[in-house]
Amino acid sequence: MVVTLPIGTIKRILDRVSSLPEQASEFILGEALARVIHADVETNSPIQTTKPRPKLPENIVSALEKARDDKTLINGGKHVGHLRRDDFTTLRDWCRAMRLGSDAAAVQAAVTAASK
Repeated sequence: MVVTLPIGTIKRILDRVSSLPEQASEFILGEALARVIHADVETNSPIQTTKPRPKLPENIVSALEKARDDKTLINGGKHVGHLRRDDFTTLRDWCRAMRLGSDAAAVQAAVTAASK
């Protein structure tokens, strides 16, 4: 599946990926959703600082980097692919877990538009 994401969304996601510490754990959907539900993703408690932040899978990061570096701009966006639908679901949920709500909505809207 190939979708068109706004260039701003791509850049914000990649900026967040690059700002994660190396010990970040691979993104696990259930764990991330539990963090969002319990609203403890960005708490200031000492316990939270010991939990590693979720890491976006390398295949998704690679697709985003290729899209960012591509010179072609389509209606203010870039083609991101070839990823499976569940990769885009992972990307959307990762954005939510990282408190990038508008970017999660942009990913969802792009997937919906590409599915029509």
